[in-house]
Amino acid sequence: MFNWISPFNYDFAIASIPIQIILLLFYGFRRNLPIRQSVFFWIAMSSNLIMTISDIISCEMNEAWMIFPLWVMYAINHAYFLGFIIRGWSLFMYTAESTHSYRKSDHIFKIIASLPAFISVILILSTPWTSAIYTIAEDGYHNCSLYKTIYFSTYFYIIASLFLVIRFWKQLSRRMKAGLLSFNLLLLFGIIIRKQFYHMLVTSYFSILTILIIFLTSENPDLYRDNRTSLLNKNALNRIGKELRERKIPFSLMTISINNYEASKVIYGVNQINDELKIIAAWLLQNYRNNYLFYIRNGVFIVLIKGHLEKDPSLVINEWIEKYELLRKSCDDIVPIQASMMFLSESLISEHALLVSDLASYAINSSFEENRKGNYYFSDKMIEGVKKHKAIEKAIKLAMLEKRFEVYFQPIYSNADGKVMGAEALARLNDPEIGFISPLDFIQIAEKNGDIIEIGKQIFEKVCMFLENVDVKQLGIEFINVNLSPIQCMSINLPGDLAEIAKKHNVPMDMFDFEITESLIDDYDMIQVTIASLRAMGAELSLDDFGTGAANLTSLINLPIHVVKVDMSFVRSYFAGKAGFLPDLISLFKHSKMAIVVEGIETLEMKDKMAELGCDYEQGYYFSKPIPPAEFIAYMEAQAGQA
Repeated sequence: MFNWISPFNYDFAIASIPIQIILLLFYGFRRNLPIRQSVFFWIAMSSNLIMTISDIISCEMNEAWMIFPLWVMYAINHAYFLGFIIRGWSLFMYTAESTHSYRKSDHIFKIIASLPAFISVILILSTPWTSAIYTIAEDGYHNCSLYKTIYFSTYFYIIASLFLVIRFWKQLSRRMKAGLLSFNLLLLFGIIIRKQFYHMLVTSYFSILTILIIFLTSENPDLYRDNRTSLLNKNALNRIGKELRERKIPFSLMTISINNYEASKVIYGVNQINDELKIIAAWLLQNYRNNYLFYIRNGVFIVLIKGHLEKDPSLVINEWIEKYELLRKSCDDIVPIQASMMFLSESLISEHALLVSDLASYAINSSFEENRKGNYYFSDKMIEGVKKHKAIEKAIKLAMLEKRFEVYFQPIYSNADGKVMGAEALARLNDPEIGFISPLDFIQIAEKNGDIIEIGKQIFEKVCMFLENVDVKQLGIEFINVNLSPIQCMSINLPGDLAEIAKKHNVPMDMFDFEITESLIDDYDMIQVTIASLRAMGAELSLDDFGTGAANLTSLINLPIHVVKVDMSFVRSYFAGKAGFLPDLISLFKHSKMAIVVEGIETLEMKDKMAELGCDYEQGYYFSKPIPPAEFIAYMEAQAGQA
């Protein structure tokens, strides 16, 4: 065992050194994000390692001061104190960067925040002449009158960091909240322990725990890399974009998206498409190596061009078209991949406060159609779509929180009975600021972000509340159709959740006919389980919007579904003379013993013709548009009066 000269216990400090070195090397050799937050993390790691090593060496040298030159004694002690101060300051600056607390008063904030560290550094550097912090006299090392300044600086930065975390708590992600709060509290605890157990060097140990927390929660380079392509990911795009904006550094974007990405995976196979993604990533690294390159998933690449564009944007676009065409031709014998591209100018990005990924996302969604028109520029007019999307997204969140989604009912007419026998429950949203929001808009957005699951539950509960409070049987209503989104049907808990809500309001499940969109046929196994569970509870199921998805008739006929809703587009096309096959389609369903509902009935001619063709139920504006519950009750009462 090594015999130490000083009375200090180095076990914790020595144990932390290999971890610090490994982490520092790993972080240094990996491609971390080019943002200030990462720079301060690097400074914190480096200064902590210097502090740890110099702390051990200085403690030993201070016991044998007489055998070392005075300047060496001051140098090694200075290294410890400077490392201690810089580590505290850099961790505070890391917190400040993470909370973006410097945005409104950048220069003033930096000056105020740096004062304690600056004063401490001046005192340390002046110590050989002023003996401010410590002195090395004839009888050895001694702390001096301003020694406590070192700890004051550290306490200041920890308390200030905690203040920033609390001040900007709502703006932080859950992961950042946990990381920032825990590492600052841990650092404070370590300093207190060090003061209580003076001869035990534990500061470095708590510091490395702090650094590990930061690394695991937000600084691990793998958090910002796509595994398949090794390019930066969406999280990296938002962080880099946010920093460039805050530092007022101009940048522009190019979005590159593979056309029909999902279909290509089905046709060529996932492995083949993954190989193609790697080829495109390598091509980007070769042709755009001086820019930031991202892969956002689902066949989408982004090139971020930092600084003012040196070329005319049209030249950049033309170069991309020419280069990508060469790449595409070289890959035709593997997979013929077509791609769309949009260019977002620095002026457009700087004028709008939307997340960079949101801007890019809308550009990606519109790139295919815009490229077909010969347009490769994302314009101010197009950005209104992004703002509308974000406004609707916000309205959805608020409506869910306040349970403001409304249920409207559209009557379903029975040809056999000659009257309305059912109704379809439809979700409606009226926002206090935006006004009426089309279901086509909010449902699409809710399905993308997953909110449709909660919306579906709220709508179903309101339907059940209506059925609980109104004697619909007396009104002549035998069934209520309720839509299920594809996202809802992916949950194995769906049947149980619906049954629980219905039971809560004393509504039998056989009152419902759940409509499932045709696109769900792609997930054949899941839909089989869902249908079987719901039918076992007494509910019926319909295939909604037949003709708009990709299901084949063989799969449809084999499914345990006994009701098919023919989409209104078929009906309109038939009466426009463009869908002469509709009678044959209806006949096919009839022979398969399926009940048929047709949507989009708008005239008496349509009603009579669809009845003549053998449709069982009809729905459309000829009977009524979707109406609120009170109006629906009045409508049914009026129908009963006419009968």
